[in-house]
Amino acid sequence: MVLTDRLSKGRHVMKQTAPPGASRFLGNEFNPFLFAFIGTDRSGGQLSVVSALARLDLDAWAEAASLARLPRDVAASKLSVLLRKYTEIPRIVQDSGAIATRLIALLPDRAPARTLVISSSRRMAAQASALVFGILVTMALLLGLQYFNHAAHIAPHATPATPPAAATSAPAAGTSR
Repeated sequence: MVLTDRLSKGRHVMKQTAPPGASRFLGNEFNPFLFAFIGTDRSGGQLSVVSALARLDLDAWAEAASLARLPRDVAASKLSVLLRKYTEIPRIVQDSGAIATRLIALLPDRAPARTLVISSSRRMAAQASALVFGILVTMALLLGLQYFNHAAHIAPHATPATPPAAATSAPAAGTSR
């Protein structure tokens, strides 16, 4: 479970939730980075890295893993660019480089091998493939059922009926017994 913030009635409210795809992330190695305090926004809400990235519509855990795999200076530069997009706290825009350097220092040396990060587009592609496969299997089953149902209702070809034995043993009309 993770504390995330959301906007409710004009105020930021902290709520305990699981991050998107939490089952793919083993451990809490990114927590010091993700929950580091950045500042207080104009509405009085406290901003952490996870909330800033969420407000930028980014997957905070995927970003943390991505940044942890980069060299520190490249990661700080990338985070600085992201932070400058968040304009609710003027200090972030002015000091984004120093803030990013401080925050990047909180990341593990590199993303642990046991952390599996799948981008949203890959996840969606895998789900779409599974959906298409499921539809194809369902269609094949329905076609098979329809074929067997149709085959069961087709009468076998009729063979000419042979007259019953009683009919052949009856005397012909006009003959006496």
